[in-house]
Amino acid sequence: MATVVEDAIGLIEADVREQIRRTGLDPLHEVEPTRRIVAAVVAEYDVRSAQAGLPRIQDLEAARKTVLDLVAGYGPLQPYLDDPEVEEIWLNGPA
Repeated sequence: MATVVEDAIGLIEADVREQIRRTGLDPLHEVEPTRRIVAAVVAEYDVRSAQAGLPRIQDLEAARKTVLDLVAGYGPLQPYLDDPEVEEIWLNGPA
């Protein structure tokens, strides 16, 4: 079962992806405009969640990073790819 934060991230990610589709951005090559969309959607979600009873996010910066990794990176693998201490990643099977 998904956690409250995962539910919120899913809602934000869906909204970001819709905005990216509407604007025609390539999130892999146009990272800064994508980053701005993510920041705006997370800020808007924070306001809506306070007013509409949506799942709340405590760490907005972590939410921005997670959503950006999902739409313009390699999702949950991105933190390992960004970490200079990680030399290799082994994938043994689906989680």
